[in-house]
Amino acid sequence: MKKQFLKVVAIVLILALSGATAFAAVPEDVKGQTYEEAVAALVEKGIITGDTDGSFHPDSQLTRAQACIIVVKSMNPPAAEVTGTATQAVQKSSFSDMSGYGWAEGYISYAVKQGVTKGYPDGTFKPGNPVSMNEFITMVLRAADYSDETLGGTWPSNYVNKAVELELLAGLPATLPSYATKWMAAQVDYNALSKIEAANPPAETPGQGTDQDKPSEIPAASNMTYVASGSFNDTMSTYNGKTIAGDVTVYTYGLKKDYSSTMTFSKKIADYRVDTVYKYKNVKTPAFYQLENNKIVAMVVPMNVGFSGRAYGVINGTVTTLNGENESVIGLETLTATREITWLGKKGLSPVPSSAEYLNGTVYEINLSDGEVQSIYKANESYRGDVFEEISGSGADFVEVESYSDSAVKIIAGDGGELFAVKSNASVYVLDGTEYTAGRVSNIRAGVEIRAYDVTDDDDASADIVVIKKN
Repeated sequence: MKKQFLKVVAIVLILALSGATAFAAVPEDVKGQTYEEAVAALVEKGIITGDTDGSFHPDSQLTRAQACIIVVKSMNPPAAEVTGTATQAVQKSSFSDMSGYGWAEGYISYAVKQGVTKGYPDGTFKPGNPVSMNEFITMVLRAADYSDETLGGTWPSNYVNKAVELELLAGLPATLPSYATKWMAAQVDYNALSKIEAANPPAETPGQGTDQDKPSEIPAASNMTYVASGSFNDTMSTYNGKTIAGDVTVYTYGLKKDYSSTMTFSKKIADYRVDTVYKYKNVKTPAFYQLENNKIVAMVVPMNVGFSGRAYGVINGTVTTLNGENESVIGLETLTATREITWLGKKGLSPVPSSAEYLNGTVYEINLSDGEVQSIYKANESYRGDVFEEISGSGADFVEVESYSDSAVKIIAGDGGELFAVKSNASVYVLDGTEYTAGRVSNIRAGVEIRAYDVTDDDDASADIVVIKKN
């Protein structure tokens, strides 16, 4: 394949350690220090960055917001959940003092949801306050699956003692300061990184609503609450105002027209399927749901409801399955907003791209009605959105990143060509030749080959989706 070349001047929405991308090299003020190995490893993984002046400022104090970002990035959370994407909003926290901290909102919300940190009794988080060493040690250990209950004792000595036992404070002064500095936080996080990663393995792919996704048991719908017409929010985190648990089980059954509080449910497992909650952005539908600890842990929804609108993503494969009316249809196995989602097509959907077309970095606009694919388009061809353009080059060519800088999030197409930005919340997909996986903006660096796409009408030719070719 012919290569084109472009310079990437990568942007870092850097707010100390909160930026979305990583430096290609270790900052100069870290080299030769005892903590260089720790900082270098975290920089390589995109967990930390330097400041806008290219330095790390290792002796500066961290804020509570920055501390959350370091720990949450170490947990390798789904990108859409902490930064959002061009087509999916980030879930916000309920704290009253987050104005000006939008860059940290998703990370703090995720940290709270995972039990890594808490706010204050007055409903604030105090994101700009310095984080104490005790607080940071606590966050790190909670990310590694320790808790108040498992440790016992009294805070903070219970967490500090466990950190000493696990040698998480190796490389730090014998007497710790009251507040965490950047280098000390990097060292503690590095010392705990293998434990954090082991406690946060990649999530299992949920059922996708095909006829292969049968539940292990029939849902206990008779014990559920019925809602005749409730709505999912735009982050798929609430239904009818109730919080949806992160491990919710979504059963699909029957058709929307048949739903009522007195409807009869089949006793055959084969009549049910398990699906992913990420198909229901802003969907209004009847449903049955079960609450535990005031969160929805299971729900039953009709087979013929789902997102209506335009979705953008890459295709990993196709499947032949049955829809809710028992008709044979094609399903598209996609990554959409960095989530694994299989969309079922309308009966007779055509044309359906071949693997030779979709496994080459191509992003598709998928037009949906009630969760059913109506049409599929490639960039720069016929499409329904306001904007859908490949902006890194023409045709099906990857382009090589020639250089990478922290000065701005800009990409310069060969020989001083057009400039365009890579958004800090861009969806990133990595193609290994046979399938796509979700990546990070920090994966964009000198030497990699990419294809970049603009899918939003924001008067700026900026990349909302980037596909990286894995060498």
